[in-house]
Amino acid sequence: MPASARLTVARRAHPERRTAALAALFLIWCGVQAPRAATAQDLALVNAVVLNPADDSEDHGVLLIEGGIVGGLMAAVPPGFTGQVLDLEGRFVLPALADLHTHSFGNMSPRGMPQLLGPQGASNAALFTGVAFVLDLFSPEQMIFEYRNRRRDEGGQGAELFAAGPCLTATDGHCSEYGVPTRIVDTPEEARQEVADLARSAPDVVKIVYDHQTYGGRSMPTVDLATLTAVLETAREHGFRTVVHVGTWDDLREAALAGADAVTHTPGPEAVPAGLADMLAEQGTYHIPTLAVQGDFARMADDPGLLEDPLLTATVPAALRDAYRVGDGWDPRIEGFLTWQRTLMESNQAAVRTLADAGVPMLTGTDGGNMGVFQGYSVHRELELLVEAGLSEWSALRSATTNAARFLGRRWGVAPGDEATLLILDASPLESIGNTKRVHAVIQDGIVVDRESLLN
Repeated sequence: MPASARLTVARRAHPERRTAALAALFLIWCGVQAPRAATAQDLALVNAVVLNPADDSEDHGVLLIEGGIVGGLMAAVPPGFTGQVLDLEGRFVLPALADLHTHSFGNMSPRGMPQLLGPQGASNAALFTGVAFVLDLFSPEQMIFEYRNRRRDEGGQGAELFAAGPCLTATDGHCSEYGVPTRIVDTPEEARQEVADLARSAPDVVKIVYDHQTYGGRSMPTVDLATLTAVLETAREHGFRTVVHVGTWDDLREAALAGADAVTHTPGPEAVPAGLADMLAEQGTYHIPTLAVQGDFARMADDPGLLEDPLLTATVPAALRDAYRVGDGWDPRIEGFLTWQRTLMESNQAAVRTLADAGVPMLTGTDGGNMGVFQGYSVHRELELLVEAGLSEWSALRSATTNAARFLGRRWGVAPGDEATLLILDASPLESIGNTKRVHAVIQDGIVVDRESLLN
């Protein structure tokens, strides 16, 4: 979904009020400047409990970081070490988290104006919460690539941003309805031309919509299978990973067989068709469930206490959180949206459990910028929902760390040679996955992040 929320009758079908928000968004994007980053220093993290989701290992000792790279785990600080020594006093160190489906718009509101952040503000909020890598899957193309390139060339604050740029779709298809220019592909020939042209901007992934779902009695045009296949094949020829937005289980199956690297969203309420989970596992197709965007608005409406989580209150203003409280009732369209979410909660979690049990690799993605999810914070909610669905704590952590790194073609974590981009927690996420929200510190490229400065 794009940066403005998809409030449409069922999952994403009501038109939202977007004109003022989009105008402000363009101003934010055009004016943003990425501040320069600091220089990595050598660190020794002593009395650390080191968690490695890559092999489900838990070790104790001194984690050495030199020049922004993990040197290894040692029994003691090496003689002659001249870097900074940080005593973690038994705290937990693991790879920093990633959000593999977001939109750097900000945080949407069900009433009134959204919280407009733009890519810099969204990246700052993400890093504050321990999310050090974000994949933007649809934003104004030129602006998001310019920000990404400037951030990579000059360094700066916030999570590192990866970007798809446009959302490839059919004429009048999903992504074309928001007033944000995107790329239209109605034939295989157009698909090949558009992907080849997009390649000049070096997208980190190519995203396309393939969605035959009916939402509240309404469907939108989508590309045919030949056009989808042409997009995926052309992207592969140019060396780009692909993410396919899907609506039905048939969409998901056909996208995987056509060669999609990842599919995003969990269809429902129908159960996973027989044999599909095994096929996805055999294909090695990643699944981005987006459980939070498909259910957390309803969960907050039913349990307003969720809006008081300390990590959420630190990053989202009270006025916006209050907009999610029932109050005098909801607009009928929002009531329809909440009803739809409630019908999906159990079936979505059962589907994710089926896929995970078959060995389908999972990636965390929030669809940030949409109703009911928040930049950075909702990655932690996604982890909680994955565990509620039946994944182990280790499996959930892999979806946000080592699986995400592999998908992005990067290597960050706690093993020797990894980029030292790390999350330090006050309590073990293995005892309760909710402890990922108990952020003590974040290290980015070997630098201890000044988290408070990210919110100023």
